[in-house]
Amino acid sequence: MTDGEQKLLIALVLMVNQHLDEHGDEVDSISESAGEHAIDALADYGLMEVVNTRFGRWTDAGKQFRRQVAGIRDPQPTETRLVGKPEPDAD
Repeated sequence: MTDGEQKLLIALVLMVNQHLDEHGDEVDSISESAGEHAIDALADYGLMEVVNTRFGRWTDAGKQFRRQVAGIRDPQPTETRLVGKPEPDAD
């Protein structure tokens, strides 16, 4: 990969990270043609694999590129906790 290709791939990875929905290792293009083309382009470089016309999946090389070259940290698992007002005591 040339320096120019790496520079363009970093920009593309950052755009995917910012604008497309990710579910674990899978990326949803949201049926937008730009997202679909981004997944295809990243797959051409071995950074993603095309799952179908809408979804792509980060490869191990893609995950490593995101961390080490593009500077994207791995997503941390989130915990959702629903809180509300306590039930009134029924005396």
